[in-house]
Amino acid sequence: MPLLFVILSLFCLLLTKKRMTSDLSHLVHRLGGSQHSVIIVWSTIFLPGTLIHEISHFLVAALTGARTGKIEIFPEYLEDKLDEKSTHVALGSVQTQKLNPIQGFLVGIAPFISGMALLIWFASLFQTSFTAKDIWLLLLEGYLFFTVANSFFPSWSDIKQALPFVIISLVVTLLAWYFGFQIFLNSNSYIWTILNSLWQAIGISVLINLSLIGVLFILNLNIKRK
Repeated sequence: MPLLFVILSLFCLLLTKKRMTSDLSHLVHRLGGSQHSVIIVWSTIFLPGTLIHEISHFLVAALTGARTGKIEIFPEYLEDKLDEKSTHVALGSVQTQKLNPIQGFLVGIAPFISGMALLIWFASLFQTSFTAKDIWLLLLEGYLFFTVANSFFPSWSDIKQALPFVIISLVVTLLAWYFGFQIFLNSNSYIWTILNSLWQAIGISVLINLSLIGVLFILNLNIKRK
């Protein structure tokens, strides 16, 4: 059951992130900004999350023996190889050599794993700061929590790196299940404890996103397009 809650909460987080991005874009346009302005605003707000995302890639690539290049933590316009007139924006990137399937998987999921670990840690800090009634520290932790939660999702390039190993792992898992190899975990296992903490932390992220979506919705209703 905790695993199901994690999956559902991640799905809700992804949906609220997309809606928040859309509402923020509309607000900037209503204030007279261009799409470039939207990207600048978005990348500035989520700079700490982007930094953690790219450092996670860099550290895991280095630990797995892959040669690394420069780290970009600011927006970069990339051309679509299939359509020279089409471009997309990468908020950050890390240059690496060509990775083998295992390296690609580890490097690709690194921000996702580090992001989830940080969310669990921030959630515990929340409780301490709330008990101590330290408002400024609570706001700082809330901001970091928010930026990390909306920055740990893998990009398309991350997914492409991790995909070969994921496919191999799924095939091996299905074969093991077919031949009767199964693993059972009791409800008191450490893994279930982590999953419980994780979905609760992601749930907090979803609530924060929903609150900001409400604020953006009200602002969009009350600000006339310039």
